[in-house]
Amino acid sequence: MIRFLLAAIFVVGGLFFLTVGSTGIIRLPDVYCRSHAVSKSETLGSMLLLGGLALYHGFEINSAKLVIILLFIALTNPTATHVIARAAARSGLQPWVRERRVSAIGRGNKAEIEQAQVKDIIGDKEA
Repeated sequence: MIRFLLAAIFVVGGLFFLTVGSTGIIRLPDVYCRSHAVSKSETLGSMLLLGGLALYHGFEINSAKLVIILLFIALTNPTATHVIARAAARSGLQPWVRERRVSAIGRGNKAEIEQAQVKDIIGDKEA
């Protein structure tokens, strides 16, 4: 009974992290942010999911296969993500940077600079 409960917790945790990683792929702006979302949450999510399934099956050949797949993912997913990010950097792809209001900061007085900074802060919270 405890084994099944623990397996269910692992599977639900894995599904949560896989959902977060998938959302990160859709919502994040560039390849560097997306690769970070994939490397962290997808690896942990798939490892929790496969670990929960192996725990559910008990001591069988299916569990051994799942553990082998889990180890393969643990070794290859971060390495592949690193290679993709490095290839993007070597090809000259620049990271996404949010544009700031530099016109008021560059030539304005102190009140205009503070007002532009407040607008940036408010804009960051609304986005």
